[in-house]
Amino acid sequence: MSDIVKRLWTALQPIVDLETGQVVAHEALLRGPQGTQWESPAALFHAANQLGHRDVLEATARKLALDRLKDLPAYQKLFINVDAWSPDIPAMPGRTDIPPERVVLELSERQPILDNPALLDQVRRWRANGHSIALDDYGAGYMGVGALLMLEPDLIKLDHIMIADIDRDRKRQAIVQGLARLGGPLQATIIAEGLETPEEIACVRAIGIRFGQGYALGRPQRDPAASPIMVPIRETAPCGNEGA
Repeated sequence: MSDIVKRLWTALQPIVDLETGQVVAHEALLRGPQGTQWESPAALFHAANQLGHRDVLEATARKLALDRLKDLPAYQKLFINVDAWSPDIPAMPGRTDIPPERVVLELSERQPILDNPALLDQVRRWRANGHSIALDDYGAGYMGVGALLMLEPDLIKLDHIMIADIDRDRKRQAIVQGLARLGGPLQATIIAEGLETPEEIACVRAIGIRFGQGYALGRPQRDPAASPIMVPIRETAPCGNEGA
């Protein structure tokens, strides 16, 4: 496993202002050696968990992610994923030179949050230190509104399951519209994940979601995306009803 750890690297995927095309942040995504069974972060963490090295891999992933901040313009933030099973690891291991305000900590709704008091206590400390907190994969987990109430995220990233084909699905449109309206009272910024087509981008913009992430805006890659990005614009109606 130690040899694999030495070959880990971090890809960057842009998060984009859908009104201006400006890249406002990048998400750091852990990757294993390309072309091997360890390329997927899921495979990496499964193996590390089996070997009792989960915390070591998590700390390494955070360090590698933070190293990429030097590649970004000063106005861009860096989103890093935080493993809910490792709440005691510092948000920025070994780094005192990075302003916490530039680092957004993402917690996935797929992981245990509500029954994890140590994590919730740590989240409060992270926020007090200046970090923003994002709830990732929202809509794909099992905690729902409970996660919003307990975590009080500064950003909510809607999972691709809620965004896929939204331009042709009234049910998805209704759900996402409701969540977009909640953003104000919750004082949370909504980000649409998994945007893969110009039609999806046009629809979420029409609904009122300003920020997005997905293959239509940029794939994870070694080099940070240039700014601005050309946001695909459709001249047709932004949200159809074919999937109703």
